[in-house]
Amino acid sequence: MIVYWFYYVFAAFFALIGNQRKANNITNQQSINIDGLWWIFILALTILIGLRHEVGGDWDNYIRIFTEISLIEGLSDISLSGDPGYQVLNYFSHLFGFGIYGVNVICALIFSIGLTMFCRNLPRPSLALAVAIPYLIIVVSMGYSRQAVALGLAMIGLVYLGRNKKLLFIFLIFFATTLHKSAILLLPIYVLSSTKNKFWSIVWLGIVAISFFIVFVADTVAIIYSNYTNLEDIASQSDGAFIRLAMNLVPACIYLLFYRRFNLSRIEKPLWWWFSIITIGLMILYFVLPASSALDRIALYMIPLQLVVFSYLPDIFGRSNAIHRWIILAILTYYSLVLFVWLNFATHSHFWLPYQNLIFLW
Repeated sequence: MIVYWFYYVFAAFFALIGNQRKANNITNQQSINIDGLWWIFILALTILIGLRHEVGGDWDNYIRIFTEISLIEGLSDISLSGDPGYQVLNYFSHLFGFGIYGVNVICALIFSIGLTMFCRNLPRPSLALAVAIPYLIIVVSMGYSRQAVALGLAMIGLVYLGRNKKLLFIFLIFFATTLHKSAILLLPIYVLSSTKNKFWSIVWLGIVAISFFIVFVADTVAIIYSNYTNLEDIASQSDGAFIRLAMNLVPACIYLLFYRRFNLSRIEKPLWWWFSIITIGLMILYFVLPASSALDRIALYMIPLQLVVFSYLPDIFGRSNAIHRWIILAILTYYSLVLFVWLNFATHSHFWLPYQNLIFLW
């Protein structure tokens, strides 16, 4: 447990002493260059996530996947309907003798770089990082390897989408979809947030998305639907889904209420507006649909909204450094409570405790 708190306190310390970064006067965007300290964090985070041993609720499931892939004869046996990108990672990790740890390290590295780029794109990156640790890093990246690496690529894509590099965003989302099919859900957000040539964007994107859907997704839709919506399937009811949806709901409401105060680019403003609307919609669906697990997994892609809103929040409501510090302290206190409650009272937190790392098992 102390390992998790160490990472959080480290990020919280820099969040408290840090100042708001100034955006470029011409582009109104932050520099996403990764300097030395952030590379150290990427390394530390990759070790934490990638070399974990028997940590995370789905550990046994990923061992099973790795074992199944280790039995195939070649890449030609990779199934296009079963997250082929993730299968390829498992295949080569087995081929070179790295085991499940090789898979996890690659996934952790991609996730860590994606998270770092996303935080660096915000005015208070250390605060965004601290916000990410209790759930996005500890729970998601260490519990859902496939969705975490897909989310890492998605966060890189969102950064470039905000810089009007739409083709790169689409490519990264398609790449993420090979690692976890749920990532394709982010493509409609691109269309909804597009302000120019919307008709042709919808037509073109629709053709590409349908083609990609046929190749990668169609074969398993029935299975996914059955797993997530069968009332008799206990797994479809995700423990704590309401709490996690509510965690996204708070920043969504803040963003919609104070939309005009966020100093975002013309592309980013509607993007996060739609993230907020979708978040509220997911909360409404929670009380209507029985498959809370499906909503919970979709909501994972809405988590970046927390980082955006809380990174901007101190400077939206505070006009002096003293007020900024109090707002930052309040945010950090809130997320420290999230971490405390999850570690001590969450139904499945025992899968994360005690933390074990391959380095210390040698």
